Amino acid sequence: MQEFDDVELEPFAADGLTLPLLRLNDIDLPSTIIKVSGQEYQYDRSYPFKGYGAVMPKYVAEQIAAGKKPLIVERLDRYYLYFAVEPAAAA
Repeated sequence: MQEFDDVELEPFAADGLTLPLLRLNDIDLPSTIIKVSGQEYQYDRSYPFKGYGAVMPKYVAEQIAAGKKPLIVERLDRYYLYFAVEPAAAA
């Protein structure tokens, strides 16, 4: 599992939402579960840079409304969407 510190997060604006963004353009593809400052996040899906604005913000807003905590990981040509893993699910 790859681990990162929250000081590496940047704000990412998407259709009225401000989401945490982790830029990982210079390392291998992140694993399906990554950890940021002790919080585990699990991969959900990815979106290409071109066209993400048409679908990603709506989907993320729906997930936030359902109580999920998102994390966006930027790679060379895609945004990877992760959601926080509940402590009971992580154990």
